[in-house]
Amino acid sequence: MIESIFGKIVSITNNDMVINVGPINLSILIPSSDKYLSLKNGDDIKISTFLDVKEDSLTLIGFLESNERKLFQKLINVKGVGSKVAISILSTITPDEIIESVASNNHNILKQVSGIGEKTAKLILLQLQGQLDNIPHKTNNLDLDTQIEATQAVQALGYAPNQIKKIINKINLSDQSKQSLTSEELIRIVLDKISMTYD
Repeated sequence: MIESIFGKIVSITNNDMVINVGPINLSILIPSSDKYLSLKNGDDIKISTFLDVKEDSLTLIGFLESNERKLFQKLINVKGVGSKVAISILSTITPDEIIESVASNNHNILKQVSGIGEKTAKLILLQLQGQLDNIPHKTNNLDLDTQIEATQAVQALGYAPNQIKKIINKINLSDQSKQSLTSEELIRIVLDKISMTYD
């Protein structure tokens, strides 16, 4: 197995990153989340990899963090979740959110992923129970349903979900205050923060 690759970014387009390694350009499947799309052509990069072997194809999949690769490997072991679905999940929600949703048995956050219905979301939670305990993660101590409701409400006003999540993750309140926030209060905080960025 190819453990990791160190090289220079040639291009990034959605889920595809091309890395130059010596005389070779490698095409690598990646999540299309902000931290990947914010990388620039010409950047030196070290990326943890997973080789997906199928009868008719070999796909090299890359991750900026080894913990993200571990989570990906757990996801593809769930019945009905292949590499593309797992990458779609990691493109839409963060590893921390996935681990938190499994720990709290809350399938709603997984339902935000295109193509993931209630049945699949519940199956993922069921099969991952107890398997993610050794993967470090951060929590913002906000109720998941509250986050989802607020994100969907603000998104309906035309704001990008990634922008909303960034603001939610940076909310500076005590843990007790975070836990007692209602979705209406969270919506107000997010909109206030957004308006400050445009002032």
